[in-house]
Amino acid sequence: MTTTPSAPPAATPDAAMLEAARRVERLAEHGPTVHGPSVTAVIAVGAVLLTLAVPVIVFGERWWPGPVTVAVLGTVLAVRNWFVARRHHTLQPFRIAADERPFAVLDREQRQRSWRQITGREPVSADSAPLVRAFLQWQRRSSRVAAPGLVALGAVLVGSAWGLALSSGDVWLLAFLIVVAVLIGAMGAVEARRAERVLRSLPDSSPSTDRSTAPATGPEA
Repeated sequence: MTTTPSAPPAATPDAAMLEAARRVERLAEHGPTVHGPSVTAVIAVGAVLLTLAVPVIVFGERWWPGPVTVAVLGTVLAVRNWFVARRHHTLQPFRIAADERPFAVLDREQRQRSWRQITGREPVSADSAPLVRAFLQWQRRSSRVAAPGLVALGAVLVGSAWGLALSSGDVWLLAFLIVVAVLIGAMGAVEARRAERVLRSLPDSSPSTDRSTAPATGPEA
């Protein structure tokens, strides 16, 4: 009697890759959990303190309303951004909790391969597509919620540097901040185009995790 060899078992997706994709999909949808003070709150407090110093710096100067107005506008934006982020649960933590870090469950080779695919240096494989897609969506979400705070802090710094320029005559700090702002804007545009290119190149794949997970709660500030 002859027997027909049985077919080999179907390959199952790597459990670590599935868990990493699940974690990053949750981050893309809900953002990281914030425990204690957030980056958003620290930016708001720092903006207030810097703005209080600007009138002292420009006291008695002829053009004092300019830097004071810029710094005050930056502070208003920073404080408003904190209130909005707290209401919509988009505060930014200083450190992502260990149980929410996507790459923590991957080995070194998987992390390197995934990062090469995320940065567009390697074609995205079908098993990595959910992770890469969710990671780029998380990057986009993080950039969107961080932008108002960075703009606010930049305005306060420019107002402070402007005040120093009026009081001391040195404009190098103001010029440096403007150059840095231009470079950050250019780098952000390049990064956005790269992410869009990688997203367009992704193969079709079904979602690997259940997106109905409710956001974790914790003390936020």
